[in-house]
Amino acid sequence: MLEMVKGYARIDYDDDDDVVQLMLDAVLDEMEEVIPTFKREEPTNRQKLLICAYVKELYDNRGNTGTSPEKLRFAVQSMMLKEMLR
Repeated sequence: MLEMVKGYARIDYDDDDDVVQLMLDAVLDEMEEVIPTFKREEPTNRQKLLICAYVKELYDNRGNTGTSPEKLRFAVQSMMLKEMLR
C-alpha cells in the first residue's frame, strides 16, 4: 500500500517513507473507526483512492500552520462521507 500511496502522491524518493507510512497507518486507523464495513487488508477501489487522497493531503500540508491544516479537500470529504454512510 505504501508504494501505491507514494505513486499517487508522486513521491519518487525514499527519504520520507517513515512519515508517509505513519500517515498511512493513521488514515487506516481512522477509516477502521468511522467506516463500519472497512477491511484494512481488503479495501475497495473507492477506499483505496480515498486512502491515497487522504494521505496525499496530509503529506502535502504537513508543514501548513494556517487556520485549518486539518481540513480535507471537498472530494476527500465527500468520499469519506459516502463510506461512513454505507
